[in-house]
Order: sequence, then C-alpha cells, then structure tokens
Amino acid sequence: MLGHGLETKRGQASTFRRKRFSVFKRFIVALAIVALVIVLLSHAGSFLILNAPEHADAIVVLGGAEGSYWHAVKLQKQGYADRILLDASVIRMVFGRSEVDLATEFLNRTSPPLAEVCPTVQDSTFGEAADVKRCLARLNIPSVLIVTSDFHTRMALSIFQKRLPQYRWSVAAASAPYHYADRWWKHRAWAKTVLDEWQQLAWWELVDRWRPDVALR
Repeated sequence: MLGHGLETKRGQASTFRRKRFSVFKRFIVALAIVALVIVLLSHAGSFLILNAPEHADAIVVLGGAEGSYWHAVKLQKQGYADRILLDASVIRMVFGRSEVDLATEFLNRTSPPLAEVCPTVQDSTFGEAADVKRCLARLNIPSVLIVTSDFHTRMALSIFQKRLPQYRWSVAAASAPYHYADRWWKHRAWAKTVLDEWQQLAWWELVDRWRPDVALR
C-alpha cells in the first residue's frame, strides 16, 4: 500500500510538472505572438511608403495637393522629368469654384515651366487612373513618375502599374514627415491616415485588383 501511495504521488507530481510546463509554453507562445503583433503594427506606417523616383517623361501629381505639387516642382528642377500634370477635380467645389479652376489659376500665378492641369472626375485612385490615361494619351510618352502623399504611395503605384501597364511607373513620396512613419500612432491625424490607407489597400488587393476591367489599354 505504501509503495502504491508513493507511485501515486510521483505520478501526480509528474502530471503537475507537465501541466506547468504546458502552461509555460503557452505563455511563451502568447508572448511571442504579442511581440510579433507589436512589431508589425510599428511598421504599419512605413510599409505604406515607397519613395523611389526614377527619371521619366512626365510627373503626375495625384489628388491636386499643393504640398505634393511643390515636391513635384522640386523633382522637376532636379531633372526627373520636364512636364508636370497636376490632377484636379472638375466636380469637387471649394467656395463655389471647382478644383480645376483653382488649380489653373494657381499654375497661371506661379508660372511653372511645362505644368498643366489634368481634369479628373473620379473620387478614388482606382478611378483617377482613367482620368490620367486621357491626359497622358496625347503626350505619347512611355514613362511617368507619380508624386503623392507619403502613406498613399504604395497603393498608388500598384494601382497605376496594374491599370496602365503600357507605361513605366515610379513613385515619389511628397515631402511630409514620413521619416517618422514608425511612430504613426503618436499623432491622431497620422493614425487616422494610416488606418484609412490600410483599409483602401486591403480593398484594392482583395477586390479591385481582380476585376476583369482593371487594365485600361
């Protein structure tokens, strides 16, 4: 009986050690998963940014943003391209005037060399590609450099490469503080932008990319 009791106690101790080790392994795995999630989230902003401009025949400034436009002018002066196309909406109104009117007036006032407005009617980058196609068609050029806001660069390049494969594309991130992209969660505006861009990127990669009419020839 005594021997049987000792064996039982040894068995119980062994079972307890196995359970404790199993719990410890689960804790380590959970800790590793949490650490991986933290690392991935910390790079969620920088992953969205591509800044790899190449010399091209024209620069297209998406969305008509003034900051992106001035970065395009800087690239033009550096010899990346001679011509600038500034996208501006014919539908979106600001104090009773369209973005096209305001952009045209802006270009006339600043008098940049070889810069013109590209009128757009779409309100998404996917649709904007069709508007850009019309503006590029009369130029008869093979290569284009996109300039857009920093967190939008990866998706914009992917969309234009897929929708307009007849051109050679590169992209430049506008001169916003993208050097701090790994701290995007510290600023509410940056966090909102990153989350919005990830939502749009996911929709592009999972849905729009696979549409039968995605390519515009």
